[in-house]
Amino acid sequence: MNPINALKRWLGGASEQSPTSDLELASKHWGEKAQEAIQALRPSSWAECPIVLSEYINPQVSGHAERGWLEAVASDYFAEPVDVALSLGCGGGGLERHGLQLGIAGRFDAYDVSAGAIDVAQEEAQKSGQADAIHYQVADLNRIELPTDCYGAVFASQSVHHIEDLEHYMAQVQQTLKAGGLFIVNEFVGPNQFQWTDAQLQHAQRLLESIPEKFRACIREEGIKHHVERPTIEAMNAYDPTEAIRSEDIISQMEAKFTIIDRRDFGGTLLHLVLDNIAGNLSETEAGKQVLRRLIDEEKQLIANGEITSDFTVLVARK
Repeated sequence: MNPINALKRWLGGASEQSPTSDLELASKHWGEKAQEAIQALRPSSWAECPIVLSEYINPQVSGHAERGWLEAVASDYFAEPVDVALSLGCGGGGLERHGLQLGIAGRFDAYDVSAGAIDVAQEEAQKSGQADAIHYQVADLNRIELPTDCYGAVFASQSVHHIEDLEHYMAQVQQTLKAGGLFIVNEFVGPNQFQWTDAQLQHAQRLLESIPEKFRACIREEGIKHHVERPTIEAMNAYDPTEAIRSEDIISQMEAKFTIIDRRDFGGTLLHLVLDNIAGNLSETEAGKQVLRRLIDEEKQLIANGEITSDFTVLVARK
């Protein structure tokens, strides 16, 4: 298979017409993804599985099956709302809408590189009656210039791994936070540009092959999923050159500018690979759910044994 087409399958499909720059390519892709999320398409990724959320991710980040990471952060760190919070890489705007409901902030400013995603976020804020409390703007987060001492909290959910100039980005977040303010990140911190380790690939392939074939029908196209693959750098750059561009460096760059006061890893090292494009098949029957539980147990044990490390984490850092 052509490596670019293989990556399109991995990340969820794309138009054959290529935008003219890296920024336009990323903007187009994430505008489409924001629209898909609002339309609630059938789950195709590990983190969208109800069983994975309630029995694996949520217990690790919040200690409760039905409480997600943002609820946990709101409960643990925002007894009183800050006046204004900032959301970087806001996508379709779910974080800001939920954050207002949870009393994290009186209002939000929010930025994303994708005009399409911002359009979705503004439309959804209008529908929820929150448009007056959220200000949206398109911006390249690699070059953004933020005001000094402005925000009581800054949030980034699954967006920092798209930032290449992490040094500039972290300096801007540090500058814009008020003294004692919190920088809260929910992130993929695994291998740069999805260059999976040999251990990941070996264990992921073994787990995939252990899943009955009836559950391995691809969701985004016809066919059966037989392999877990490491994409080529060429394919990554051709599809979305920002994808996981410096994901391995996120934690060290945060530590250079902030004090990390809380870290809650939630795995995904194998499930991210194994369940891509088939996750929904395993969420619909009791037999499928039992397969999911077995996969969760195996990943947890391998992380506990130190054979692999968590690729996803929630970090709370203080200025």
